Amino acid sequence: MKNISIYLIVILLSCCKGANENATEEQIAKIDDYLEEISKDDGYSGTVLIAKNEEVLFKKAYGYANLAHNVPNQIDTKFGIASMGKMFTAVAIMQLMEQGKLTLNDRVGEILSDYPNDTVRDSVTVEQLLVHTSGLTDFFNDKFEHRAKHSVRTIADYFSLFKDDELLFSPGKKFSYSNAGYIVLGMIIEHLSGINYYDYVQRNIFNPAGMENTGNYETDKSIANIAEGYIKKDINGVWTTSTYMKGARGSSAGGAYSTVEDLLKFAIALKNNTLISEESLALMISNKDQNGYGYGFSLNKFNGIEVYGHNGGAHGVSGELDIYRNMDYIVVTLSNRGALDGWVDVRSMIREKLAGSTEETNKYLGTKELIEIYEIEGFDAAIAKLKTMEGNISDKYLMDAANKYREAKEFDKAVDLLEILVTGIPDSWYCFSILADTYLEAGNKTKAIENYHRSLDLDSNNQWAIEKLQLLE
Repeated sequence: MKNISIYLIVILLSCCKGANENATEEQIAKIDDYLEEISKDDGYSGTVLIAKNEEVLFKKAYGYANLAHNVPNQIDTKFGIASMGKMFTAVAIMQLMEQGKLTLNDRVGEILSDYPNDTVRDSVTVEQLLVHTSGLTDFFNDKFEHRAKHSVRTIADYFSLFKDDELLFSPGKKFSYSNAGYIVLGMIIEHLSGINYYDYVQRNIFNPAGMENTGNYETDKSIANIAEGYIKKDINGVWTTSTYMKGARGSSAGGAYSTVEDLLKFAIALKNNTLISEESLALMISNKDQNGYGYGFSLNKFNGIEVYGHNGGAHGVSGELDIYRNMDYIVVTLSNRGALDGWVDVRSMIREKLAGSTEETNKYLGTKELIEIYEIEGFDAAIAKLKTMEGNISDKYLMDAANKYREAKEFDKAVDLLEILVTGIPDSWYCFSILADTYLEAGNKTKAIENYHRSLDLDSNNQWAIEKLQLLE
């Protein structure tokens, strides 16, 4: 009887294994079909890799790395990864912690004694820098816009762009995504290691993980087999080469390049404790602040399935690493186009096929339809559609679409999309602040003042709005 029971258990386990394998094959086939279909209409340019338990299940390339010379993307094509590089910076900090060179509770001044801002030096901790609660601003500001990009070559060069800025809020009080915070982390890495940031991550992250096709752009060197970034302002636009970051070197906040295969190696090295200990990784992906961000990793949960990783987006750059904790999937998507130019569709579709329909994917699809209605039928039609959506929209993707028009100097359209946004999400101080910035850039001082005040009504600690109003009123 005992032998029969064991035999039945073995049979059941074998059947379950076969069913799971078939389910995976079916999911991959659907993903493949979708990608083939949209690529026929130039709907995606980039690479996709899906692995499970370190075994690659799917990898393909689509579109062109260089349109002018008809060079197709290949699976080993290098792409810009923008803020995905924050994962490398955070891992470097954890390595230094394991070596006893810092603690997460150390204040900036305990490491960088000559930091020029007293409040940052005495109040901001390493942990707050990692989780974006430091109150530091950003370096994508007027100084950056007017600076020759080839002159931004070091972490110190980036620091000079914001070192005199006041904090947006008291450290630890709220979450506000901060590229500047990760520049300060880069300075900490350089100070404690005695070498520059770029050499540190090369020696201590890329080399141990076997990432031979990953690095940071260097102003004076060309990079073989790298995709050009392409942008277009709307569905009726034409592809043009992005020049926004041309010449600037990457930083500890982002701006490296990599391949889908190298990012798989990075994920495997993390999971196998090649780079940091199991305990350190657990700290990095714990959602202690319940805001969906750990130490250099975004944290998501789709239908109970925990996923960690990071995305990156810039002009002609989009991508993400997703590591599924419960299902052992590793998914890497990289594109040489903006997020709304096919990449989000692909990322959302893969997540839905692997984890099921989620609020995030539903919000994106609704927002995409809303933007298309605006571009084809106009503002009033979009507002009418918005009223049927019950607030089920994505602020991120509406702002991305508005930003395209800002870059093209089509401020009327940028303002329209942001007015749609604040109509749909009327309780966001940040959205009103962005709307005010756009009105100001468009030359409408009155509407800028009005919307800075509306932002302050929602958050009286918005230092950016306070400073702008001091200049405008």
